[in-house]
Amino acid sequence: MFIQLIKRIPEKYRILYFLVITSLIGVSLILIAVYNASNELEVIHEVENMHRFATAQLNREHSDTTLQQPLLSLPPADYQVMIIRGEEVLADNLKNTDDGWNIQLSTLNESRVTEQGGYLELDGQTLTWALLPITNDGTQLLLLHRFSSSGASSLTQVYVKRMLVPAIFYVWLMVWMGFIVRYLTDKLSQQKQAMEHMALHDTLTGLPNRNLLDDRLNTMLEMAKRKQNRFTIVMIDLDGFKKINDTYGHAVGDELLKEVASRLNDSLRPHDTVCRVGGDEFILLLDDMQKGSSLDICKRVSTEISKPIFIQGAELNIGSSMGVVTCSEGNERPEALIHKADQAMYLVKSKGGGIFMYDEISASEHAELRQTCDAVEKRKFAC
Repeated sequence: MFIQLIKRIPEKYRILYFLVITSLIGVSLILIAVYNASNELEVIHEVENMHRFATAQLNREHSDTTLQQPLLSLPPADYQVMIIRGEEVLADNLKNTDDGWNIQLSTLNESRVTEQGGYLELDGQTLTWALLPITNDGTQLLLLHRFSSSGASSLTQVYVKRMLVPAIFYVWLMVWMGFIVRYLTDKLSQQKQAMEHMALHDTLTGLPNRNLLDDRLNTMLEMAKRKQNRFTIVMIDLDGFKKINDTYGHAVGDELLKEVASRLNDSLRPHDTVCRVGGDEFILLLDDMQKGSSLDICKRVSTEISKPIFIQGAELNIGSSMGVVTCSEGNERPEALIHKADQAMYLVKSKGGGIFMYDEISASEHAELRQTCDAVEKRKFAC
């Protein structure tokens, strides 16, 4: 039940809730500790008062015969007075009645809290006691009293005077700590997300990079195996990009790549993926839900890329070469599929650009690709 309650709290507020609840628990524990300490201090204060009272009564008398009479006259209902020597009781104020408390004198020192005396629990009530010497031969006077706390009123005053401000400060501090921890957690989360984004996305265009492409391609292959889904890989190379880059500089070339990336994103469906894999090369992963739909998207993308691009007052025109391969069984390796799309793209680029399906490459064109593969410096085919 507690875990379910935690899950209902929005994740970004959980740390704050935790610190507030912790602070309230801390304040409660402090109040309990103060309550216990206040009771004990009250008991100790009474023990000291009893010791001072008994000392004052004894010092007021000068006759040995009447030395203890004022104390022995105290009412036994609330007080018990005993004159003891060791374990022997020489006199008491019980007047031969059984109204007194049955105290084991030998264990009395175990409940001592000060030099003057202490307190003990007996039959559900608290008894305070004070012990003071009378003569040099070991005779002592033991004074016991039924302790009754001053009640919640005095303790409330202690809380108000001593604890209210510290408690409010403690809660205030915990709340601010919650905000600080929340702020630091957000910063760390943002940094983590930024690092993850950098690891999976291209720094220039913000598109997914080769790492994220591999992950999504493996997912699509798995879906193709299990559900016989069709998907298409499209390798895109920009025609004329090198000339623009050499003529206008790398800054203009970078802006052109950003604009192309934006157009690619706008041309695709939400479940499709566009990646930049290096230089002016892009790869599209298209979910071919309807046979032939991927080819329609390729035509739309080609049209968007060929539209004029205006950068720094210059009108730039580029084309594209697209190699397309369709997968319907999911039995091929990701590298092999990308290699096929790359071959189809290279072949159509050598013919002036356009869109070409790998399945339409003829035997003679395959032979041509194998002969020229090692001579191409900018391509690395595993032929």
